[in-house]
Amino acid sequence: MKERTDGFLSEKQISHDSEIFDYIKELHEYLWRFVRVAFPGASYRLDMHVDNAIEKLELEKDTK
Repeated sequence: MKERTDGFLSEKQISHDSEIFDYIKELHEYLWRFVRVAFPGASYRLDMHVDNAIEKLELEKDTK
């Protein structure tokens, strides 16, 4: 995942009451679900796990 600067989703940047923020939050939750398919105990920062989950699931698919 691309590195993001701290506060890029702060209230200053985007209203937390907006539909766009709700959409981003929903996508974030779906990404956690995806990551936990590959790594059930994953926690802390999502960006630390997404690339590894993709690689793991691609490798599993290629070995079938």
